[in-house]
Amino acid sequence: MTNITSSTQSANPLYPRLLGAAIERDLSLYPVVAVMGARQVGKSTLAHAIASQRGMACHTLDDSDALLYAQADPSGFLADLGDEGAFIDEVQRAPDLLVAIKAVVDLEQRNGRYLLSGSAQPKIRSGVGDSLVGRVSYRTLRPLLTSELRYSIEGSAWSMLFGDETELLAELALRPMRHGDLDWRQVVPVGGYPRVVAAPPDARREIASNYLETFIARDLPEVLSVSSHEHFGRFVRVLATRVGQPQNTNSLAGELNISANTAARWIDALERSYLLERIPAFYVNAGHRITKAAKLFFNDAALALVAANETLPNGMHLENFLATDLKVWEESRPGRVVYHWRVQGGAEVDFILEQDQGRVAVEVKGTNSVGPSDTKHLQRYVNDHGAVRGVLLSADPEVRLLARNVVAAPWWAAV
Repeated sequence: MTNITSSTQSANPLYPRLLGAAIERDLSLYPVVAVMGARQVGKSTLAHAIASQRGMACHTLDDSDALLYAQADPSGFLADLGDEGAFIDEVQRAPDLLVAIKAVVDLEQRNGRYLLSGSAQPKIRSGVGDSLVGRVSYRTLRPLLTSELRYSIEGSAWSMLFGDETELLAELALRPMRHGDLDWRQVVPVGGYPRVVAAPPDARREIASNYLETFIARDLPEVLSVSSHEHFGRFVRVLATRVGQPQNTNSLAGELNISANTAARWIDALERSYLLERIPAFYVNAGHRITKAAKLFFNDAALALVAANETLPNGMHLENFLATDLKVWEESRPGRVVYHWRVQGGAEVDFILEQDQGRVAVEVKGTNSVGPSDTKHLQRYVNDHGAVRGVLLSADPEVRLLARNVVAAPWWAAV
């Protein structure tokens, strides 16, 4: 099987980022575009590349001289950037600069004026939102996707799952032939953080662990007040052992001897820092008792593995890996939503994809062989809720129909 990250790679700024096209489009529609995401996912690299290609000035407020100028004279700082627009990194370091940006935007009424990013994401979101409401588009960059790591701009196959059955089966069979097979047990521990990907294999866990420690020690105080960083670190690690499970705040609180309100507040802080993702529950009034809690995932499956102090990934880490790809698909176009479905009593489906009011149910299994007996929950959802079809993704390389309206395919054909 192909391993797209098997050898040591240099930190490569030329990975194609699928979000780039959306940012370019937003710059033609909004005066300001803010690139959001967790620390070290490549926000500055992507934004700088886009800005340079457009002839925009590029400045980072990590530079002490630029920071002093932006703090002392925000209007003068912006005037010196020229008329072709500008990318400003670490913009949260000079809060008054956002007020000056608003003044320029309101005066000029011109789209594509400023591209913003920075490391303190909650501060940027609140600061930009307060100053530039109605004038800004937010785009979230996540760790590198499988398609980006193999230098492909083809993207995922999630939208294809809604199409004609014959064409879908043919395309799902062709995609592995074009890109090669993948072993999730090798891919998941690498993840998509550029520095981790670029590191020698024996150093990747150490770098990912240091990343978590840095977040807890340095970034956390910018999000919320925590009396003990060590206590919060334990919370993150316990949460990582529950990846892919519905949020149970009371259970988490009891295990760590904290209040349920504190647990909820800490989960919210992780989500606002882009380290945690929620997949909401799908439910309708169908006469069944439905689990309505959102499922929790880390923004990177490898980070979840390290946070849980585990060395070997399991099926839930594969599900987390695909959840990251699905969140990118969801946010790339209006009208898309990703849910999970669970009925009290046992029936559940990992992901429900909704696009233009049509739905596809997706189940994920890490096993090398699947059969018709693995489709019962998919069939139940399809029958009960009128979905287009069910799709069973696993490590089984054969693409085929397993049951009526249920397609089986290798997981790597979808990403």
